[in-house]
Amino acid sequence: MRLRCLARLAVPLLLAPSLAAAADVTGTLWVNRAAAARWPTRLALTSAPRGTASRDQRGVNESVVWIESVPEKVERKLTSTGTRWFWRRRETPHLPCLVQSGHAFTPRVLTVAAGSQVEFRNLDRVYHNAFSVSSARRFDLGKYPPGRADTVLFQRPGVVNLHCDIHPDELGFIVVTPNHAVARPDSLGDFRLPQLPPGHYTVHAWHPRFGETRSEFDVPKRGAVDLRLVL
Repeated sequence: MRLRCLARLAVPLLLAPSLAAAADVTGTLWVNRAAAARWPTRLALTSAPRGTASRDQRGVNESVVWIESVPEKVERKLTSTGTRWFWRRRETPHLPCLVQSGHAFTPRVLTVAAGSQVEFRNLDRVYHNAFSVSSARRFDLGKYPPGRADTVLFQRPGVVNLHCDIHPDELGFIVVTPNHAVARPDSLGDFRLPQLPPGHYTVHAWHPRFGETRSEFDVPKRGAVDLRLVL
């Protein structure tokens, strides 16, 4: 009887997607070609005086890096909440939240996977509005009072520019990616993507001021990948 129970518990582990052959994918994103030419390697960038490197990479942490397409087993692993036991209640995932506070969208750049809902919440003491005319998602929440919250579904990948018709200076962005293989660079532009199995991939990088770039790369059967992207 005990062996039978152990066998049943082992089934989910045997059926779980395995990424044992997956490789680490890291890289550095430069916000402009001048900065990339000044720092030809990551070592040169990280060993430079912090202030100098930060000035050249100012705002790079507002970027989003994502893989255009990943194998289904990778996406399943990235969206998995772990093993669910029958005696545990399934947890309800928290919605990504974008607030309007201090007459600004916070965070200014939010990234979600296609098919996600985003909660918009007014934390100011004045009325706000949130709308977009972007091709990836057109919507208008109308004018809503302090404390009000609403949700919007984003089904199509793309960049959604956010505006408020009451406060024209408010500007935000939602980057809707085709999957969950996404990374946000740090203040020097370094990023780490989820592990990927051997294959051919396309990586995209986007910044609200410098636009978008794309590059193709291969993940070998052995060894890691180090990418160099320039906006």
